[in-house]
Amino acid sequence: MSFPVGGIDPHQDTFTVGIVDEHGVEICHETFDNAAAGYGAAIGLLAAHGANRVGVEGSAKWGAHVAIALVAAGFDAREVPASRSAAQRRSRRLDKTDAVDAVASARALLAEPTLGPVQALEVYDPLVAEIEAVLEHRRALVAARTLMLHHVADQISKLPTEVRDQLTSNGKIEGRLRRLADIDPDTATTPAGAYRLGWLQAFIDHDRAARRQIRRLERLIDELLDRHGTTLRDEPGIGTMSAATLLCEVGDPHRFDRESKFARWCGTGAVALSSGEGTGDPVKHRLDFRGNRRINSVLHIASVTQQRHQPEATAYLARKAAEGKTRREARRAHKRQLANRVIRRMWRDENTRKQPLKLAA
Repeated sequence: MSFPVGGIDPHQDTFTVGIVDEHGVEICHETFDNAAAGYGAAIGLLAAHGANRVGVEGSAKWGAHVAIALVAAGFDAREVPASRSAAQRRSRRLDKTDAVDAVASARALLAEPTLGPVQALEVYDPLVAEIEAVLEHRRALVAARTLMLHHVADQISKLPTEVRDQLTSNGKIEGRLRRLADIDPDTATTPAGAYRLGWLQAFIDHDRAARRQIRRLERLIDELLDRHGTTLRDEPGIGTMSAATLLCEVGDPHRFDRESKFARWCGTGAVALSSGEGTGDPVKHRLDFRGNRRINSVLHIASVTQQRHQPEATAYLARKAAEGKTRREARRAHKRQLANRVIRRMWRDENTRKQPLKLAA
């Protein structure tokens, strides 16, 4: 027996709920405040129509809180990628409004019932959500420091000649910045030069404090990963930040029931581009230009690191090159192999973490 399906299009201040029947025909839509009272009212609307399955677009961002409320209320909440709901909208040549997007999310879930669960990490695991909060804090500090160092490099180039002559012209910008601390402020002979030298010397202490804060957050992430029990750091080339990124981006690893689905999600799986093969396997493939770029980057770094330090990886890449593959094709093949190992490791870790809960029950 089929039941109605709900869809949610969230925004900063409001979210819209759309409900369709088992044939995709719209039943109703309504907009609520993106606040606690709105979550309760939306749950009441969905329950009144018997829509136990709900697709949420953007459940890791503005839809996170409504997704948490839905799961707590016992609804089967699924993440609907924006591309899926957009395809539903375009296929019917509809305008883009909140109501249309909400109904399109419901139709996307109706068309593909196997969509993964919502990505709100608080629903999956509060510890992973805490890791994500610390990781995002570190990313913000690193991004702000990088931006400032680019500006510092520009300002150093504008210092008077008598100051720049006391600095080396090569090396990292951090080292050149530190050397400014030993220069007498009276060296600068122009007002602009004196001002630049003064604020750059004052910035040295701010930069040191930022570095200390970044290192403190990295140690905290390491401790949280120890509490989690992940074995991702045992994989060569995957360090603390890469392991934390994998945990936070993937969420529940069991939402991928096959290695190929994980590889496709992170952009390491080749896309079939073939015709004329009938019922046989595709004979031509192309590079997947989509996928999760953060995870793709993690796998790329791990592949490069393993090539340098792991004989097995070096031999694998050499074998692919001997088969006629280009260097990039060999690298993609190795990343695909790494993706398989990573998701299997995450499956094992998740099963190990759940085992004590089963025994306690």
